[in-house]
Amino acid sequence: MSRYLEEAAALLRKSSEANERDHAKWPASLAEGRERIAREFATLAAIDKGLLPAEITADALRAITERHPA
Repeated sequence: MSRYLEEAAALLRKSSEANERDHAKWPASLAEGRERIAREFATLAAIDKGLLPAEITADALRAITERHPA
């Protein structure tokens, strides 16, 4: 994993800790934060494997289809 991905992962871990601490009393907010952080970790994992993350792929496909409709 590159230094940049390692730094991003470290920041996500800090964000995860803050989410657990700050939203412990609000289950819905806690779950939303967990889901957001999990998506970001999945994005880092895809990049680490040399894959284009799903969200970026969807954006690229949307841009192509909007420019060149069937």
